[in-house]
Amino acid sequence: MSPGAPITVEARLNGVPLTLIVDTGADRTVISPEAIERAGLGGQEGRPIEVIGVTGTSTANLVTIPLLDLAGARIGPIVVVAHALPSSFRAPDGTSGAVDGLLGRDVLDVFTLTVDAASGRATLTPR
Repeated sequence: MSPGAPITVEARLNGVPLTLIVDTGADRTVISPEAIERAGLGGQEGRPIEVIGVTGTSTANLVTIPLLDLAGARIGPIVVVAHALPSSFRAPDGTSGAVDGLLGRDVLDVFTLTVDAASGRATLTPR
């Protein structure tokens, strides 16, 4: 981790690598529809929900993903929020892929998160 930057983790969805921001304030994990599509899991009919965040209210879908591989743990099936991410999450060239979503407490509750700011390291350890 870098000072002032969000903590990110690498995960795999259906074998496809994802970069997720650790968001201890998010109730649920959010994955962009583009990342879900990249993992070959697009086209699911999800249950529409209203998402309320610091930027306002929008509509998203709850979808079930079969398996999320993260920090040595395999989690799933799990219901996540499929929601388009803000443009600030995009790669410098404007394409998606810099960040694929937010890792919320629904998944974080399976881990112990240890942050060592002095060494610039954050660790997720399965409980």
